[in-house]
Amino acid sequence: MTDTDTTQPSDPATDDLFDGRYRLGRVLGEGGYARVYEAVDTSLGRTVALKVITGDGADPADAARVRSEIRLLASLSHPSLVTLYDARLSSPPTYLAMELIAGPTLTDLVHRGPVPAVDAARYGREIAEALSVIHGRGIVHRDVKPSNILLRPPAHTGERARATLADFGIAALVGATRVTRADTVIGTAAYLSPEQARGMPAAPASDVYSLGLVLIEALTGRRPFGGRTPHEALAARLVSRPEIPPYVPAAWRALLTRMTAIDPAERPDAASLGAEFRSLPNESVPPVPLDEPSPEPPDALTRTRVLAPVTTPARPTRRRAVIVASVIAVVLAGGGIATAVALGSTAPASDPGLPALPAPLDQHVDDLWKELGS
Repeated sequence: MTDTDTTQPSDPATDDLFDGRYRLGRVLGEGGYARVYEAVDTSLGRTVALKVITGDGADPADAARVRSEIRLLASLSHPSLVTLYDARLSSPPTYLAMELIAGPTLTDLVHRGPVPAVDAARYGREIAEALSVIHGRGIVHRDVKPSNILLRPPAHTGERARATLADFGIAALVGATRVTRADTVIGTAAYLSPEQARGMPAAPASDVYSLGLVLIEALTGRRPFGGRTPHEALAARLVSRPEIPPYVPAAWRALLTRMTAIDPAERPDAASLGAEFRSLPNESVPPVPLDEPSPEPPDALTRTRVLAPVTTPARPTRRRAVIVASVIAVVLAGGGIATAVALGSTAPASDPGLPALPAPLDQHVDDLWKELGS
């Protein structure tokens, strides 16, 4: 494993290689902080998924912690975990070299329609097993979502594709200072737990909540808290559980309701979920009723809506004040802070007269205030 800052002399034979070792191929994907390539590790002669990180590396003060966590992640071995081969995060170029899995993602499957209940139960069990392994080593994934669940092709005839969790713990390592000290919310807005939406640290129960949302989407083909902007979706999960359609079998509804409880203490842990998924009856989910609303576009909750500038802000309505103040009150109550909020206040969410919120929720509430007035 590499994580060295030593400058290597120029070598014409390796000048076209990334970091003198990897030959980059096609782009497999691109996110907010990285681009993933199919690449060949010329030192070992194997094909890998190379995640090249954009921006700065970790704070030098965190270098020892980052190296320690990289070694821990690389030591994990489980068929439902993508293996981490190599990493360099202390200085540019920053990247992670991981096992390349050629199968589709769960996102690809959901795009084709709801996943059969028997398959959803198996995928849920396999991802729960993976989470149990990393939770047992003190690692929280922080970003469980369909695009991070890859279906490993079967190795032998008669076997089935296996759900495999990618990017485990990686978000906590990438730009450690920007992530952990700036209280940046890690994870796609659509799958964040209520505690993450409040700006609180993620815990193993946060991963269980996210997995619950993923399975609701897999079974129904519809993303929970759909039809809202990211900020509205974040606010909604602070006060209500995701809606599980009545046509989902009762045993599934009971389990998913517990997994997506607002209070983390009410959720089952990953270790116990394996047996619960095995005990689910082998019954199918009926087709989506015709009167159900059409599904949201896959990226409906990952885009940020840009609002047109308003030259003369209109006086906020009482409805806006009530909604935003209610969200603030829920957040403060969740953090154990007793504060009286005037529901009839006409001040914006960022007004110093209202209680200060932790980053990044201060921006979420401010944006929600603006959207309600548009």
